Amino acid sequence: MKRFSLFLAAAVCLRSACLGEDNAARAAAEREAAEERYRLMNSAVDALTTGQADLQHRLSALAEEVRSLRQENSRIDTSKFVTREEFNRLVKAIDEIEQKRAADKKLIREEFEQLKKDIVKLLNAPAPSAPPKKNKTQSAPDKGSEKPTERSSEKGEKTGNPAPEFQEYVKHTVEDRDTLSAIVRAYNEKFKEQGKKTSVNLVLQANRGLDEKKLRIGQTIIVPLVAE
Repeated sequence: MKRFSLFLAAAVCLRSACLGEDNAARAAAEREAAEERYRLMNSAVDALTTGQADLQHRLSALAEEVRSLRQENSRIDTSKFVTREEFNRLVKAIDEIEQKRAADKKLIREEFEQLKKDIVKLLNAPAPSAPPKKNKTQSAPDKGSEKPTERSSEKGEKTGNPAPEFQEYVKHTVEDRDTLSAIVRAYNEKFKEQGKKTSVNLVLQANRGLDEKKLRIGQTIIVPLVAE
């Protein structure tokens, strides 16, 4: 009997060490993924910044052309006057460049906000800790009684609570033929007039372990809402 108890204690210690290594490896993998995403975001921001600088250069060139046309228009020689059609075409081109510049600026701001949230989430993530060591004098029935508790905690983690950064959200019960993209589209239409929106990425962040390809009828998921 004593030999059997020592065998059980050794097995529990080995399992605890394996779990600690798995948690550390998972945390390292998540951190590497976040760093890779950060590098990709920086590359995208650099590309957008370069594009914006090019648009600004083109806008300056068009503005210089307008000034030149106005100077020519002030001369007596009417043969060099710009026609109304040419002037309208030039104004339209300037408006298009301004719209593209505003869209690029908005995209850069959104990318920075998302990157900031990812960094804050990574920094606030708890460090993996090794599970407590089991008492060597623990009997087999006591060990078996802990299994339901561990399973229930894992189940709660899969359903998940909304992440702390999501201050506003709604709960949605999955119905027949529901897809995650359809759910997001429906709530975007519903809250559009209130200036709120959601996305597939936000839903996946708020529901840890959620697989968008394996939604179950009757399953409750969190749908975060953020300002547009």
